[in-house]
Amino acid sequence: MATPDSMPLFRFTSDFDLARVTTHDAAVQLADGDGLQIDTANTSPSPGITLHAPDGQPWDLDPYQCVKLHVANLGEHPAELIFKVGDPADAMQAWQMEHRVHLPPGESRTIAKDLVPTPWRFTTPVEFLAMRAGPGQPRADLSSIPQLRLTLNHPAHPHKLAISHIRATNPVQHRSAEGFFPFIDRFGQYKHDHWPGKTLSVDDLQQAAREERKQLEQHPGPAHFDAYGGWAEGPQLQATGRFRAEKRNDAWWLVDPEGRLFWSHGACCVHAATANTGITDREDYFEWLPPEDSDFAEFYGNAGRASHGHYQTLDRYRTYNFTGSNLYQKHGPGWRETFYATTHARMRSWGMNTLAIASDPELCRQGKTPYTETVWVRDTRKLEASKGYWGKFHDVFDPGFRSALRDALARHTHAAADPWCIGFFIENELSWGADASLALATLAGPADQPAKHVFIEDLYAKYTTIDALNAQWDTNHASWDALRQCTQPPDSTMAWDDLIDFYTKTVETYFATVYEEMKAVAPDTMYLGCRLAWAISDIVTRTAARYADVLSFNKYQPDVAEVGLPEGVDKPMVISEFHFGALDRGSLHVGILAAVSQSERAEKYKTYLHSALHNPFIVGTHWFQYADQPPTGRGDGENYNVGLIDLADKPFPELTQAVTEVGHALYPTRHSAAVKDQLHQPPPTPKLDHQTHDHEMYQRSN
Repeated sequence: MATPDSMPLFRFTSDFDLARVTTHDAAVQLADGDGLQIDTANTSPSPGITLHAPDGQPWDLDPYQCVKLHVANLGEHPAELIFKVGDPADAMQAWQMEHRVHLPPGESRTIAKDLVPTPWRFTTPVEFLAMRAGPGQPRADLSSIPQLRLTLNHPAHPHKLAISHIRATNPVQHRSAEGFFPFIDRFGQYKHDHWPGKTLSVDDLQQAAREERKQLEQHPGPAHFDAYGGWAEGPQLQATGRFRAEKRNDAWWLVDPEGRLFWSHGACCVHAATANTGITDREDYFEWLPPEDSDFAEFYGNAGRASHGHYQTLDRYRTYNFTGSNLYQKHGPGWRETFYATTHARMRSWGMNTLAIASDPELCRQGKTPYTETVWVRDTRKLEASKGYWGKFHDVFDPGFRSALRDALARHTHAAADPWCIGFFIENELSWGADASLALATLAGPADQPAKHVFIEDLYAKYTTIDALNAQWDTNHASWDALRQCTQPPDSTMAWDDLIDFYTKTVETYFATVYEEMKAVAPDTMYLGCRLAWAISDIVTRTAARYADVLSFNKYQPDVAEVGLPEGVDKPMVISEFHFGALDRGSLHVGILAAVSQSERAEKYKTYLHSALHNPFIVGTHWFQYADQPPTGRGDGENYNVGLIDLADKPFPELTQAVTEVGHALYPTRHSAAVKDQLHQPPPTPKLDHQTHDHEMYQRSN
């Protein structure tokens, strides 16, 4: 029996039972035209609704490729929506089942969340190891989907929405897996598809190099850039020999060492190993892996345990670097030096001026393109009961935290005196959690947790007797030592004030320690913060602002026009990650924000940069990342179309043309907006009710 073209999941008729809708900081009512109206507040980071399958019987969506719903924005503000199908227990699968949409006020749109990255599935299940998405591979178990969820992503305003016509659709086709393996060619590309610009031979690689060399000679970059990529035609300010921040005409700027206005337009992960991918347990994926004793020997390597996925289960695994391998085939034995020269020339030609996080240290030290230094703090004791996408949070009260930080900074003294260093990022996407979360994790930790000792000392100083604490918290600890041994945290409502006090102390201790140790090593270098991500606590932002010279935020959203700071905080910020991806050039995963094509990626880039240039707080944007990730994934499985260049070191023409268009107009655009009072002042970030927050918002992968 043929699968129907679509299967309705909800009909909001007059007899629809609103009990099938769970609200989160929202209210619902039936609307005209078989719709559901949703009115949300903005006192939680993710207001919205959950729609439950009828009679508690989950849907079987295995026959379908996507779920669609129609949504209208009836409010006065743009809505950043997250549509999620199902509720997988695995955090990675849960994120894979989300789709993000930007919906301007007054507009309506059909949202389509794909359940399989391709319009077909294999007739028998095929497992792809260490890949976030694989061809013909469902993103989660589709046979038992209990719910759908629609939420706003950290809204600054209340919203009014209407939804209707929710259905599963696009019946999947089925294909045999016979002959599918290997599915990766000698250049690391997906083998079973063709697209414009795909590299088919070594001759293709070398011809592309010759053509690009001529283009770069003809288009060396903006004439109004000074040596650092600052605005040579702009005002002459104090030249300190180092990068710094300054506010002019109500807009924040960076100032380069020569005293010229500087806006950081950059890319992350600029290095020659972006397509380094695991081969252990997956040798049959690749049609060509050269002998390990050949001229390609340098591109083999070993890696340690990954943070997620299949390689999280192995202490060591073998890798092959397709980026380096392709550059070697493209340029010959001197490939690395040619890569460095070409990269500097590309960045300048495109109007870019920053090698951002995790870029090649040798490339950064050549004195041709400004860079951000990246400091990772390893091997610290953690809060054992804390949680987070990238791991547990440091126990900042353990003396080992300061010593590990000091050791990490000691490896970066070269950057402390380098005028080309814009500043230090210290760590990335830490798991701050919601307000009070780190305090609760401290109490749930073992008795010898240093943070727990400090917390209990604070409680003793405040209450003196355990009976007084029990009365406040509604607990029954027999003694202070019993509290130390206990791993069951209290009711957060009863203990809220104390939890907030210790959460704040933890945050304060982290930033104060980092600031003190960094400035001891690099007193004249800017501290660029820790690259805050997800829903951010007001406490964290305010505290970071007191210590960082520039705040940093990883903001995966359609634009940053409404990205502001808490009331009373005035500080420059850099957008330290963002991207858009599409599936039309051989990639298997769009990344965090989707585009339908390379042309739309380009348009989205221009929209994002336009919003950033008109936001008075923002002093730069860093695209994540320079080159595409391989279809077979980096160590943790990320295999996203996020590059400015493809796997074979060819620039994506649509995207890099957009980068160039924006890059060449950076300074006139921002300066004109500032002097003509055309900047868009974002609203202060709302103060959230964190006692009723959505924990998931603080743990999601961006």
